Amino acid sequence: MTKKTDGAMTQPQFYKKVVALSEKGHAGWRIKPEANYEFAKNTNAVLVTAVEFSLLAQEYPLVFINRDDAGKSIQPVAVLGLKPEQNLFLDDKAGWDAQYIPAYVRRYPFILAGDAASSDTTYTVCIDESFTGFNRQQGVALFTAEGKHSAHLEQVITFLKDFQSQSKITEQFCSHLMKLDLLEPMQANIASVDGEKFSVAGFMVISRERLKARKPLELAQLVKTDEMGLIYQHLASLDNFKKLTRRLANLQLAEAS
Repeated sequence: MTKKTDGAMTQPQFYKKVVALSEKGHAGWRIKPEANYEFAKNTNAVLVTAVEFSLLAQEYPLVFINRDDAGKSIQPVAVLGLKPEQNLFLDDKAGWDAQYIPAYVRRYPFILAGDAASSDTTYTVCIDESFTGFNRQQGVALFTAEGKHSAHLEQVITFLKDFQSQSKITEQFCSHLMKLDLLEPMQANIASVDGEKFSVAGFMVISRERLKARKPLELAQLVKTDEMGLIYQHLASLDNFKKLTRRLANLQLAEAS
């Protein structure tokens, strides 16, 4: 979910040149909202939060991946494509073809940075300077003439802080799943319209058998915390691999014609 740039810096997914927003350094700069998601073209999965599960589960397969090489933590992602660097939710004009767009995608090009061990009120608002809509000529101002946050930037910050808060709640949910040992590796076998057969692997899902084997008190706790609802939404979302297969078939037919 991350990529290395300049041989040392690790940038979050989609971001190329993250810098802190400054009323002095970015005075007069504007953001031009664009319904163009070209930046997400070459990715087949994106990080999601638990609060989004109910909406995401209607369109995307929701699975879990290791957050680190040691496999000691996991994170949920929405599957966007069946092949590496493939996003089947982008149309030919780089628009997002879905009823719901993941919050991680919608927050771009902004992001919060800070010490994970610090308080919730300690953060730095950053932006990807490589974003094509970040300019001096068109769009919504980020700072007022007095150097204060514009109304638009305040809305962005509220969204970013909410995303950060929901990310922490999601981490707690994932930690609980690992503690209960509910996850198992899964592989999706795909047959494309042109006869190609391949597998999508490298992810985990909740095992129904392991879930059934948990103690009644543990299951009751999952219900009490609403985590059982998230588990059911995740399991139901796996049927969306069929929808992704149809999207791939439509893409291949369009390319063939």
